[in-house]
Amino acid sequence: MTRAIRTAALVMASIVLFSQPALAMSSGEYRVRDVIDGDTVILSNGETVRYIGVDTPEVNESYWLEARVRNMSLVLGKLVRVDVCLAEKRDRYGRVLAWVYSEGELVSETLVREGLGKALAVPPCGVRTAKIIGAAESEAKAEKRGIWGSAARAGVASISPFEAWMHVGETVRMTGEVSDAVRFGDTWFLEFWPDDVKAVVMPRAFFEFERRGVSLHSFKGKTVTVTGILHEGRSGLEILIDSPSRIE
Repeated sequence: MTRAIRTAALVMASIVLFSQPALAMSSGEYRVRDVIDGDTVILSNGETVRYIGVDTPEVNESYWLEARVRNMSLVLGKLVRVDVCLAEKRDRYGRVLAWVYSEGELVSETLVREGLGKALAVPPCGVRTAKIIGAAESEAKAEKRGIWGSAARAGVASISPFEAWMHVGETVRMTGEVSDAVRFGDTWFLEFWPDDVKAVVMPRAFFEFERRGVSLHSFKGKTVTVTGILHEGRSGLEILIDSPSRIE
């Protein structure tokens, strides 16, 4: 076999390999091998599972570590029941979407009740447990637990867009009215008044908004709060948005 033929054969084999759909995963009992964060785990079979019904803090957000550690205490090394959503088995990142139960308790509900995540009712799967997880969130808010308590905001300045220039390089909670939502390539910009302050919605976050059925145009004319690090971008001051949880 000539080198050219061998190369062509390898290329064709690669195309076949990577064009195969992800293998289906059925509901059942699995052991948790690793915990990525508050709402994502890796099972003993190598599958990455994203919990349905909860959105826990991202890296560098308040209570990210607490949510991950609590998740570890609930599932790491344990045999858990994984109930895969039949209507949407995987997200765009290839993660299995499922409800995970540890010792009979829905982990998403526990995390939300303890103030370590927000209720997330993304259809079609999320609506199934929206009522019970929503009730858990209401309880956490009423008791000011975790992310709903004053400690979560300690050390983070709450500012308006007019004060942004005084906080470059700092993590802030900026509240203001969105004057426009515009797209350049794969990146969206929520513009605030004054218009030299923008929330830059990264592609990953945009995909999550899209999956939840939320149009970024819907923020236009609304007063929102964005949390993140202020930095000087090409067109003025910017706050990078890497997760929908950074916009309230």
